[in-house]
Amino acid sequence: MPNELMIKLQHFFEADVRVKREMYVMAPPNACEAVDEESIKKYADNAYESLLYIYSELKRIAIDIFGSDSIVINRIMYLEEASKKAFTACGLDISKLRWFHENYVSNLRLEFLNLVKNECFGYIDIDTGLIAQQTTSADEMLHFIHYYVLNNDTLLHALPVIDQKKNAFDQPIVLRGTPAPMFEELYKSFPLDMFVGYTDMVIIDEHKLIMMVRDLGHALTIEITLKGQTARLEYFIPKVCNVDMVNKLPGVNKVKGDMERTTGATEVDVSTLPQSLFKFISMVPSDSDMVLKPPTF
Repeated sequence: MPNELMIKLQHFFEADVRVKREMYVMAPPNACEAVDEESIKKYADNAYESLLYIYSELKRIAIDIFGSDSIVINRIMYLEEASKKAFTACGLDISKLRWFHENYVSNLRLEFLNLVKNECFGYIDIDTGLIAQQTTSADEMLHFIHYYVLNNDTLLHALPVIDQKKNAFDQPIVLRGTPAPMFEELYKSFPLDMFVGYTDMVIIDEHKLIMMVRDLGHALTIEITLKGQTARLEYFIPKVCNVDMVNKLPGVNKVKGDMERTTGATEVDVSTLPQSLFKFISMVPSDSDMVLKPPTF
């Protein structure tokens, strides 16, 4: 039977999908669509209900993960009240309602995305208050919580161990979470001769697996989601040890200039998931792959 934390994480990933869908559904008609006062009123009523639902889920998630007296829950309550006031002030002005959705619901500022990448990765103490206080929209808050969960080794290590083994480099590979045959087979087939550091494989449910692999890009995280016959791999590399190697990864957001971190996503057929996953992991550079820059005088 899943422990309490497992149940909370399962709820988070389910709610994460629902909230993202709700944000999309509550988007107002675009500027080229003809709308009358009655349709705007109907939209506004439905959008306000969506807003209440989104914040009810964010509050439950925050209490589950950070606690009821955390800075995160306080920030969510502040954003909720600010959003309600801003929404009410829009009235039935469709232009203002579009502005509201863009700024209070779906906004994801580049500077905030960079803050999360820079402050939220494995094997460090994550300053949740620093990041939470910078959120200005529901989507930014959800994005932060998602990154926090995926990159919090302390949180993942609190989950029950299903099995564990050591590789040829005397590094543990640990399977945690709730049993699911597909992912258990993936764990069993993990090559023991492939260089990785301490590796956690956390089964959330039969559709989702989280991995944190130490010593590759500092602490590579991979989120695997199964949907039908497709497996989607979303990854975060918090330390780009070798630009050329990273830029060859499938689905990577290309590293430019002095970028220190990057993300990426790729999809493969479920039948080829083991080969594709392990090939991908073997391509991620470690500290030994770093290219030293020549000194400047």
